[in-house]
Amino acid sequence: MHEFSIVEAMITQVVAKLPTANRGDVQALRFRRGSTFSEEALRQAFEMVSRGTILENTALLVETVNHHYHCVCGYEQVINSDDLTGHMYICPQCGTVAEIDEAHDLTLLEVIMKEALTSQPS
Repeated sequence: MHEFSIVEAMITQVVAKLPTANRGDVQALRFRRGSTFSEEALRQAFEMVSRGTILENTALLVETVNHHYHCVCGYEQVINSDDLTGHMYICPQCGTVAEIDEAHDLTLLEVIMKEALTSQPS
């Protein structure tokens, strides 16, 4: 489960970068995942790794990456991670097998603080 070590590293970085005064104010973390990362495994890893930290009980928001596929035959399509087999995609027009590099990505997009969610413009 490679998700565990990656989530553990991300949590360590988030905690280290938070000012001490704001450490209890994290409401959610927003991630974007490639197809090689199971959302269920990410959630399980996050729950396990965050236990006992300031991020315990923090919401985890997960988005799926859409990939822009351009085949050598000229076929183009926007595909989401659910259309991939692991990190590979087979062109429906010519059968070429392509590796989708973004399928390996897991990106922390945002740390959402409690005051950001509760403050509303007047």
